[in-house]
Amino acid sequence: MFPEITLTSVRSPSVPASSGIRSAGDKLRFMRCGTVILGLMIGAASVHAETVSISAFKDATIFGTSDGADTGNASGMGPGLFTGTDGQLNDKRTLLQFDLAAASIPAGSKIDSVTMSLSLGLVGGGSGVPQTVRLFDVAQSWSEGSSGSPTSSGISGSGQGYPRGNGDSTWDYSNFNSNPAMATKWQSGGSDLHGGNFSSIESASTAFTTFTPGSVHTWSSAAMAADVQDWLDNPSQNNGWLLKSDEEGIRQSLLGFWSKDGAMAAGDAALAPKLEIIYAPIPEPETYAMLLAGLALLGWRMRQLKS
Repeated sequence: MFPEITLTSVRSPSVPASSGIRSAGDKLRFMRCGTVILGLMIGAASVHAETVSISAFKDATIFGTSDGADTGNASGMGPGLFTGTDGQLNDKRTLLQFDLAAASIPAGSKIDSVTMSLSLGLVGGGSGVPQTVRLFDVAQSWSEGSSGSPTSSGISGSGQGYPRGNGDSTWDYSNFNSNPAMATKWQSGGSDLHGGNFSSIESASTAFTTFTPGSVHTWSSAAMAADVQDWLDNPSQNNGWLLKSDEEGIRQSLLGFWSKDGAMAAGDAALAPKLEIIYAPIPEPETYAMLLAGLALLGWRMRQLKS
């Protein structure tokens, strides 16, 4: 385990030079001491990964027509979160945001991996259209709103949304208000956007080939971990993610997942959107102090044995 270390020691007059007893004893004691000290140093330097799971802080669905216009509906507190296209060829996209403050992750920690999970509650047409649902980092803050309140305990019938109200996110607005002066549109570089303001590069994707209501589907990638790392280091950049089906425009490609409000109304917290985060906290100052103390003790012991 350790390389052999030969030390020159002062022999006792009563011990013949050829015996080697003192030298062997010194080496044995040094190896024992070194093993203990090295163990303390390794323990001090090691950082164990921590895992935390949090529910969505905000979630909503935005609705657009087949020609890209705002339907005028929203779903801030509806029971479902929708992606894809319904039988009337209206498109839906989901917004989700997780509050990292609720996770109590220490500042400076390293995010190792993240996994977002959603519970499927409804499938367009009953049989489902094979598709990939892609996840994108949202580039603009948005409001959840209260459309859909009081929340139904079932998803069925909520896929068209509800008349939008002040504070809702919609296809054209990150924060709708009936007073145009108080409304905020999805915008980038001064230009209006439709269907959200999000990165052009996906952070993750999940393929849907089977459609079983109640099944749990997950998104996880290194890019998602990088998103969460950025949010931890720069909280103002946390605008959450947007989910978008690559089968938008295909009739009945709609998928409905349980929202946090829907899970609460149904009395089943397990249905709510979840984010699991695995991270490595930075060592405390006491850890570094222990490491330095171990190095100093090892050095002192080596000098003592050589003297």
